[in-house]
Amino acid sequence: MAEAAPLAVRTEQGLLILLFSTALLSPQVVEAHGGGLNSAGCHWQSSNNSSHCHRRAEATTAAPERLVSGRVTIRSCYDGDTCKTTAGEKIRLACIDTPELTGDKANPAPAKAARNYLNGLVAGQTIELKRITLDRYGRTVGELFKGGTNIQQQMVASGHAQIYWKYAHQCDWTR
Repeated sequence: MAEAAPLAVRTEQGLLILLFSTALLSPQVVEAHGGGLNSAGCHWQSSNNSSHCHRRAEATTAAPERLVSGRVTIRSCYDGDTCKTTAGEKIRLACIDTPELTGDKANPAPAKAARNYLNGLVAGQTIELKRITLDRYGRTVGELFKGGTNIQQQMVASGHAQIYWKYAHQCDWTR
């Protein structure tokens, strides 16, 4: 019969196994940045003009495929800075802000004018969408382009929108 290891050795081995298995089974949360991350743990990196993610694997696995740019068909826009595609994707136009249709800060007349102008530009059209990130409501934040024209820039130039300075770093044209 083999000799049993001393109690101290067995206890140390058991603790190491317990620590190792706990580390493998526990979800890892690693953040390289102290702030500026959206709900999916992603942020815009202006140094290389891209977004990347830092948090939980389950939060970041869905984001990359949703952030691929491409052509979409806009069903309609329900205000001056939010549209929906025919596939059901909700898009928050990046870097601009328009008057609100409802709520405490509502300004219905210019809000309807902004919505109608945006619908006139993109509703029923197949356009280019540059996906940037996801917002806290799960909407795609992105820039729309039609025939090489930046739609956000056109909304600002027409007076229907203002640059949203808090997020202007996401769009090169605001610099």
